[in-house]
Amino acid sequence: MIKAACHCTAVRFEISEAPTWVLDCNCTLCRRYGAMWSYYHGQDHVKITSRPTRDLTDIYLWQDRGIEFHRCKVCGCMTHIAAADIGQVFGVNARMMPALDPASVTVIQKDNSHTGWFWTKSDQAIRSSHHPHMPMPTADDWR
Repeated sequence: MIKAACHCTAVRFEISEAPTWVLDCNCTLCRRYGAMWSYYHGQDHVKITSRPTRDLTDIYLWQDRGIEFHRCKVCGCMTHIAAADIGQVFGVNARMMPALDPASVTVIQKDNSHTGWFWTKSDQAIRSSHHPHMPMPTADDWR
């Protein structure tokens, strides 16, 4: 059993087993959030045995409004992502799992910014993205 919680512990998850891999996405959102996503979609959804109620988080919807990015209303930690149409959690921020040894998981980097820039290191090859290309950021760019 893996426990995950935001800093103030208001938003909590219990997950039946530790993730074997986490995603490091460098898109304009995930790079700012600093999240390392452990995914629970399809049949893996049942691994989340306990989840927070929706009233504990604030939600940010971006672009096509298909993904909800949840953060704790109290401490502001990025906690999870969910499908906007049904509210089903499919990604939990693995950085909220204090008992998870980072050396025990594979870090998969996905280059959704198309820059090749990551703050983390991985032994795996960087995976290409299907996201649309944007111009490379410059010193004057706020993206």
